[in-house]
Amino acid sequence: MGERFASWFAVLMLMAVLGASYWYAQTLNGAGGGDSGRIGAVDFFAEQVALTGFDAQGRGHYRLFADRMTHYARSDDVDLARPRLLSMRTDEPLVQATAQSALVHNNGESVLMSGDVVLTRAADAEHPAMRLDTDQLLALPDDDRFSTAAPVHLHAGSAVLDAVGMDFDNVARRVELRTQVSGVFPPRSRP
Repeated sequence: MGERFASWFAVLMLMAVLGASYWYAQTLNGAGGGDSGRIGAVDFFAEQVALTGFDAQGRGHYRLFADRMTHYARSDDVDLARPRLLSMRTDEPLVQATAQSALVHNNGESVLMSGDVVLTRAADAEHPAMRLDTDQLLALPDDDRFSTAAPVHLHAGSAVLDAVGMDFDNVARRVELRTQVSGVFPPRSRP
């Protein structure tokens, strides 16, 4: 009798493990684990992530934070929810870009940020602080360069500019506005 009970108990435990495994697999599929049709099936995700990019000398030169990261196996692309890209270069002004979402390509080579994008650059000895608002921004973190073809609203010190399209190179400390540029420049104070 005891052997028969032990056998049935083992079968019931095995069925419970199989049922729990099936339930877990279905839960993952319901949470976006299927093929998105865009860039493949989700192979993993993580919450509250912080990724660091390093230069050739092994120094961290940018950090990428996100509330959620979803990785796609076939394309090796990554979706980010509420990303924040922070430049860590000690010889350049601090730059930070935030958005509602982002798509990371080529192992972090490019980051396409979308939705309520805000790019800020700290002031340095020659340039005032800058804030740029747009709907979409392409970041190249390794090069510390940013661009968009979307409309932008830019505050640089007390100057306010609007344009369609922008290229920003933090290393060269240069902003180029592409088209339909208009702005207000306050008068300079006289010495």
